This record gives sequence, C-alpha cells and structure tokens, in this order.
Amino acid sequence: MKILMTGPNNDPAQSLGGIVTVINMILNNAPHTTDFFDRDLGTKNKTSTYLRKIKEFRRTLKNNTYDLIHFHFSFDNKSVIRDFMFLYLAKKKNIPLIVHFHGGVLAYQKSNSPLVKWILKAASQLIVLNEDEKESIQRLYNVSPEKVLILRNCIDLNEIPALESQAPTYNRIIYFGRLHMPKGLKEIVEALKTIKARQVPFKLDVYGSGPDQEWFLKALADNLGNSFEYKGVVWGAQKWHSLNDSDIFLLPSHGEGMPMALLEAMALGKSVVVSDVDAFKKVVVDNENGFLAQQRSSEDLARSLSTVLTNPAKQAEVGRKARATIEKEYSSDYYMKSLSSVYNSLLANAVR
Repeated sequence: MKILMTGPNNDPAQSLGGIVTVINMILNNAPHTTDFFDRDLGTKNKTSTYLRKIKEFRRTLKNNTYDLIHFHFSFDNKSVIRDFMFLYLAKKKNIPLIVHFHGGVLAYQKSNSPLVKWILKAASQLIVLNEDEKESIQRLYNVSPEKVLILRNCIDLNEIPALESQAPTYNRIIYFGRLHMPKGLKEIVEALKTIKARQVPFKLDVYGSGPDQEWFLKALADNLGNSFEYKGVVWGAQKWHSLNDSDIFLLPSHGEGMPMALLEAMALGKSVVVSDVDAFKKVVVDNENGFLAQQRSSEDLARSLSTVLTNPAKQAEVGRKARATIEKEYSSDYYMKSLSSVYNSLLANAVR
C-alpha cells in the first residue's frame, strides 16, 4: 500500500498547530509507505507559490502510483478556495480520497458554495474530530452517516521527551495556543483579574501568537502585572518542557474541534481548566479529570480556577486521572489501528 498524504508544512518550526502534530504522528507511525506533499503557501509571493505548488502536485501524481490520497485541511471558506484545485487533481486520479477535516466553521455554518458541495461528494471518506462535527455535517449537507467517520486526535506517548520531574507549586497556569478572541482571551483577562483581587497567588505563562496578540498581552500586563509573562512561540521538545513546567492548563474557547495542546497537557498529568464546549466535554469530566467552566463566562472561569488553585490535593488527583484518560482513550496505537482499518476498507471497495 502506498499513500499520498497532503497538508500544511509539517515542520513544527515553521507551521504550528494541531494539524501538523496529527500529520507527523501519522507519518511517524504509518505501517505502510506514505509520501507527504506540503501545500503551504508561506507568507510572501503567495500567487506564484500557489501556481508552483499546483504544478508540483500534478507532477507528483503523474510520476508516482498511489493507492490512496489522504487530504488534511480546515473546513473553512479560505481553505476550500485555496485547496480546491489540489482536491480536483487528486480526484482525477480515480483512487480513494480521504478528506480529513480539522475543525472549521463550515462544519457548523452551512455553505451553499458549489465548491463545498463538490468536495463533500468527491470524498470517498470524510474524517472529523468529534460527534458534534459529524452530526452537524450530516444535517447541514445531507451526507450519509457511513461517509463521515469520527477519528479523535490522540497523543503518541512515545514521542514525549525525557522530562525532569517538577515539584508542583500548584499555581503555575499556562495558556498555550493561538492568540485569537474565540479562544476566550477576554474571559482569561477578566477571570484572572478577579482572582488577583482576591489575593490568590498564581503565575500565568502565555505561549503563542495570533491576530489579537497585541491586545491580549497589553490587557494581561495592565491587569496582572508581574503575575504574567509572555514566553513567545515554542515547539517540539521545548513545547513539552513548557507544559511540564506548569501546573494548570487553561483554554476557555468559545468552540473547538479537539486541540492537541489539551491532550498533551493531560498526558503530562496537568489539571486542565477549559470551557464547557461540546468537544471538551467529550474528554473532560468536570471535577474528575479536569474542570469545566461555562463558556463566555469570566465569572464561572474565575470560580473554576479558584477551585483548582486553592486545593492542591484535588489538583494532583485530577492530574492523575487526566493522564489515565489519555492512556486509555487517546493513544496513538488506537488511532493508527482505526486509520489503517479505514485505508483497508476503502482499498477493498475501490474500483480501479
């Protein structure tokens, strides 16, 4: 079996995010020959880069014989327009085509674009991250249940580097992700402002970048003072060390697919405080293996954070259960077995 996988640049030093982590996990564990084609357009001369990439993709398809194509992308308008020609060329090969959605607004907001309709019809198999995406895509686009497979993100525990054992201080909070308002940035500022006023000790470390970075960092500095520090962008081993140096992982998003950073923090036995969006509730059981706060509510987020900050014993217990959850339900072994089963089923039914 020979597979062509395509997605954004999979070098974590140049392209951050959960899609890259998932792609590399698959490439590192694939039991069959898998080539990877990087569709990333970079930040400069995008038009010329796009035309060059299209030519390279066409050449790759012409000069190689593949049994299946696995296409990763975010289900949003920008990605649909940018990646349609790649999908069109892939479909022309007349081999099974997996379209693997990594979140995206179009999973929940219907698009009448003919490009979207074509993609959903052209795919031999659609893969989504959770039950809510599956149900929504089926309902909005009249897609049959058999065509939409749930494959939750996972963690390759073998890829975690050797980490020094850290004595917990129970008050080191980490935000790790895109600095974008839908991640709950305003709620973070207001909740931690409240906690600081109550004189509950904590230290917030922020990692990441994004369109609302300037506002977020200024708001934190103005309201938290020396209880906050911006640490920039890290990846690879540095990412794991940064997570390991924390006690509490914070992500009060307004909506998510299945963020890898959450699973990574749980794999390290950290207490996680996240919003009660449906995707998080599939992983986190409130007051058991993590803490859920009402989405878009800074008051409830302050309550959840206060609970975990002021109860070290509970924090340690929840962290142990978080690690057990990952080992049992989100390991790469289970993921790869499920993905291989999809590959084999598609090839068995393929008409060449």
